[in-house]
Amino acid sequence: MLSWGFLYFFLAFITLSDARGLLKPKGDPVIELRAAAASVTCLSASALQTGSDSNGQSTTLVSGQTPSATNGANFINFCAGEVLTNGLQIATGSCNGVVMGKIPSTSNMVSSILISPTPGQKMKVNETFEIRVQTSGLSAGGFTNEDSTYYAAPQDLSSDGLVIGHAHFAIQDLGKSLTPTAAPDPTNFVFFAAVPGTADGKGLFATNVTGGLPAGNYRVCSMASAANHQPVVMPVAQRGSQDDCQKFTVGK
Repeated sequence: MLSWGFLYFFLAFITLSDARGLLKPKGDPVIELRAAAASVTCLSASALQTGSDSNGQSTTLVSGQTPSATNGANFINFCAGEVLTNGLQIATGSCNGVVMGKIPSTSNMVSSILISPTPGQKMKVNETFEIRVQTSGLSAGGFTNEDSTYYAAPQDLSSDGLVIGHAHFAIQDLGKSLTPTAAPDPTNFVFFAAVPGTADGKGLFATNVTGGLPAGNYRVCSMASAANHQPVVMPVAQRGSQDDCQKFTVGK
């Protein structure tokens, strides 16, 4: 014969199980996505990089070299307790825990050369002109939502081993001279454009500066980016630049 204590325990267990079922919405994609993510929050042994265990000071030292931060778990919790980037562009600063991603070989590194404007070119005031940059090593067309997926996924490679991404252009006013000695304020620019795809399918990115610019001294720069807008990551430290800049004048 069952005791009253066992019967109470059994009924409480059934009630709790039913309640859990009621509290979990059926078919809610957000709930299901979070549940799936919770099942893969552990670092896979195959993804563990032992290079992060060393501060780099046990080998030949170079002048000015500093110790690296170390971590035995790929810095998986580096952003714990910080303001998370979480796919957003946060002007006050944030911490992004998403891994850097796939890195191309040295034979597939990104390189750029601005074709237009040309060095020191003189433009007419308020006249539309074109910016063009020729790239190599960049597989165009990767361009995610910058308002909700900024830095939210790793850099990835195409089947050809090229960084999947796009290009940006920025123009800044250099003031009274083409040769200023102070670095321009990166928050101040007179023109900015993101260009998802190439103009010719062969690495040429282009955009128009509609209506031109007022008289002045300017610098135009190209910036190669991975699909989620992060600067492209390359395989070696000693290399040529991925980006290019050119100086030009308007109405002078």
